[in-house]
Amino acid sequence: MKEHAAPISTASLMERLRGWLPTRMPGARDLGISDPVEPAQGSSSRTILFKLSWNEQGVAHERDLVARIQREAACPLQSDVLHQYRTMAAIADAADVAVPGLFLAQEDAGILGAPFFLMERVEGRVPADFPSYHAQGWFAAELTAPQRERAWWNAIAEMAKLHRIGWQHFSFMAREMQHAPDAGFYLEHFVGRWLAWAAQGEPYPLLERALRHLLEHRPPVEHAGLVWNDARMGNTIFAADLRVASLLDFEVGTLGPAEIDLAWWLYAEDLFSLRLGHQRIAGIPDREAAIRGFERLYGRPMPHFEYYEAIAALKHAVISIRDFRNGKSVNRSETLLDFATQRLSRYLDSDRRA
Repeated sequence: MKEHAAPISTASLMERLRGWLPTRMPGARDLGISDPVEPAQGSSSRTILFKLSWNEQGVAHERDLVARIQREAACPLQSDVLHQYRTMAAIADAADVAVPGLFLAQEDAGILGAPFFLMERVEGRVPADFPSYHAQGWFAAELTAPQRERAWWNAIAEMAKLHRIGWQHFSFMAREMQHAPDAGFYLEHFVGRWLAWAAQGEPYPLLERALRHLLEHRPPVEHAGLVWNDARMGNTIFAADLRVASLLDFEVGTLGPAEIDLAWWLYAEDLFSLRLGHQRIAGIPDREAAIRGFERLYGRPMPHFEYYEAIAALKHAVISIRDFRNGKSVNRSETLLDFATQRLSRYLDSDRRA
């Protein structure tokens, strides 16, 4: 069995970083790092918040930054922290989307023990996953239903800006493609690869059947671009006025139709409400109202939305059959798997009857 070295302490990482930064900031003097905080979160990277200060040409500077340091991720699809950096850089280069500003990146693992990048820290509040924002926390306790609805649609509108970027802007994901990546690209290059890793040679007949069915019945693609792939309220920072301050976490970004993210967003609403025994909080639209709103924002009908909801259930089932979170505390995977497979079975049954 492979033995894992003890993780480097936060203080040691910050000292190493302070020693390295002058090589990338040659004009900086009296460089200092203070107030480092490492939240207990993140499955594919360590996250450390800190304050960077320095003097340059007699002018004092101070920046609130975040370090994302690659973990030895359990799932190989999460093993490249610089993929997130490249994705965010491509977003910022192509459109005015609320994502954190990038500061520096380093591929050499010799500096902090793993590749890493630094980005701006964005102020604001995030609806919590656990305990769910449908029942507790600022989103439930401090906002009225109209305010929640406004925040929710603000997030969808920001995501729509992300989805308007054409897939060609993400050439490092495109695998020399000549045509717009459809749902099949996503199923083959993300869901199928994750299933192959997670199954470890064991049969999962329902998931294998669902994957084949979805590949064989893929709808025509209207527009292809970035698939955020973790599109949900818990990855959205809201400013005090409920505008979106930033979208977060692009470590598994890939390509495909926007409906993949929109269906996952709706699926996550049920995941953090119904599955946890909560009613959907007032202000968050129901399925029908949400889809009508998506169609208005995106300027096109979405007649195959149920197909993409099946992809969401399949993805959730696939990522629930094996622990990939490097010790991050989550609810039991058996419960997660049941929630996903029940929905997936209903879709396959209804599609067979159609």
